[in-house]
Amino acid sequence: MKCDAVIEKIKARVAAIDPNGPRKVLGVFQLNIEAADGVHEIIVDLKALKVSDGKAGSPDVVINLKDEDFIAVGTKQIPVKDAVAQGKVTMTGDQNLFQALVDAI
Repeated sequence: MKCDAVIEKIKARVAAIDPNGPRKVLGVFQLNIEAADGVHEIIVDLKALKVSDGKAGSPDVVINLKDEDFIAVGTKQIPVKDAVAQGKVTMTGDQNLFQALVDAI
């Protein structure tokens, strides 16, 4: 998948978070990334501080996007709010938590 490098950056950022320090975002995010070879499901658990492949049982926020849009957002080529406004990113769930994640990145 083209966006593996961005996923690795997310894993590194999550691994660098101090579990005992103050955190701005506490939630479970389900990323559904549409690629040429199908949909890749990634769980970003900011409560337990881990990133893994799979489908979250009860995520706080579900984010759907194509791999090229994931790369553009992840490499800051396009702001998240612009990608959402353009319909490139859709989300369901806790809007405030999604906004906190957007603000944090």
